[in-house]
Amino acid sequence: MKLPIVKVFSLAIVALLLAASALAEDSTARFKVTGVICEACQIQVEKALAKTDGVKSAKVDIAAASAVVAFDNAKVSTDQIIKVIEKQGFKAELQKK
Repeated sequence: MKLPIVKVFSLAIVALLLAASALAEDSTARFKVTGVICEACQIQVEKALAKTDGVKSAKVDIAAASAVVAFDNAKVSTDQIIKVIEKQGFKAELQKK
C-alpha cells in the first residue's frame, strides 16, 4: 500500500517540476544605458551580463546607448539586469515598449 502512494507522490512532483519549467518564459528587454562610450565599456557590460544566471544573450549598442538582453524571466528579472549593468559603473533603465 505504501509503495503506490510513494509512486503517485513522485509522479506528482515530477509533473509539477515539468509544469514549472514550461511556465518559464524567455523574454527580451531593451535598456537605456548611459556612459558606454567605447568598445571596452561595451565588452565590459556584455561580459557581465553573459555571466549572469538566466541571461541568454546581451548586445550593447554604443551609438544607440542601449542594451538588448534576452533572458529567462524565471531566473533573472529586469531589476537584477539593471543592477548588473550599474555594478559595472553605468546608469541603466528599462525602456518601455
